[in-house]
Amino acid sequence: MRLTKSDPDLESLVRRIRDGEIDLQPDFQRDEIWDSPRRQRLIDTVLRGWYVPAIHLVVDSEGGDVVLDGQQRLAAIRDFFANKVKVNGSTEPPDERIKRLDGLTYEKLPPEVRRAVNSFSLSVIKLDDYEPQEPNELFFRLNQSYNLTPPEKRNALHGEARDQVKELVEELKVSGLLTKERIGFSNSRLAYDDVIARACVALQLDDMRRHINNNVVEAQYRTGAFVEATISGVQSAAARLLELIDQTPTRVRFNKGTLQTWLVYCAWAPTATGPIPDGLLARFEELRLETREDQSTDFRGQLAALYDDRASYRVTDVSSVLIRDLVIHLVSEHEFKTLPRRNSDSLLRQLQESPTNHVQSSISTFIEQSDWGNPIVNREASA
Repeated sequence: MRLTKSDPDLESLVRRIRDGEIDLQPDFQRDEIWDSPRRQRLIDTVLRGWYVPAIHLVVDSEGGDVVLDGQQRLAAIRDFFANKVKVNGSTEPPDERIKRLDGLTYEKLPPEVRRAVNSFSLSVIKLDDYEPQEPNELFFRLNQSYNLTPPEKRNALHGEARDQVKELVEELKVSGLLTKERIGFSNSRLAYDDVIARACVALQLDDMRRHINNNVVEAQYRTGAFVEATISGVQSAAARLLELIDQTPTRVRFNKGTLQTWLVYCAWAPTATGPIPDGLLARFEELRLETREDQSTDFRGQLAALYDDRASYRVTDVSSVLIRDLVIHLVSEHEFKTLPRRNSDSLLRQLQESPTNHVQSSISTFIEQSDWGNPIVNREASA
């Protein structure tokens, strides 16, 4: 990989961005997420003549320049030149010269200040003559100490697994599953990519008892592609979950952990306990609502309360993942007579006969004794 350094002025850089000579949105970049205060602090840095970290550009296969690192900085500078960012004269530390510029846009700056902004030099490192994975690996390393979320960092890792996740996310956006209206949260900071990546890794490992933390997902991204069964499993699960959501009269609000749980459940249940019943999610949400409103002591209410607890506390812990999955299965088995798995019918009988305050301990004991979640998907006859 060859690196070439230059120090163009901001006026030249902005002109190249406006003319389309620099692409701020290659596929590995996140959206433009800096809020107004952060953009104003960058402009304040420029006005003070302080140092701004170098921008890294990559020469793509067509000879164009795309931003590898520095997208947020360039976008803020571009928008300042377009009069979309105002100077904040009260930015610390106090500076009387900056204070006099408070509230001004680029075009309203005094001529001498505008000239200084135009001529401000910003170091640019251009990369060419590289192997396919080298620029993305450099982006990953550059941003390890920045405030990127784990999925944003992983999104820069060049490889088949990353591309498969991105394609799945786009496919599920088009299908209508991955929308804020249906699941209750947006794709801010690549939240959808994170859920789909974790679901894929869980199915690939075929072990719900493995903690799918950031390091495990990153390792899969570096290892290679997901097998076809993993991708098709998530696709089928997503399609069924979308049907269940649309059958639910009330709005369902998932978080990342519970959405992953339902996707994984919808991936394994059809092969182990039979078709997922219509109305399962609707009945499940009904039980949760009844429990919240009536403080039901029925064992089903205790199951719903346990699910809620593990949907908001220690969400990614292995124990929480297993409990949520098992609770969904038990509700399906009890309410819709789907097939038991690993003697879960005996657990149901125990829960109906035992004091309700023993529900959590009974669930935890069953999970350990049955080795619930290992493997996730199998075609063995249900117990």
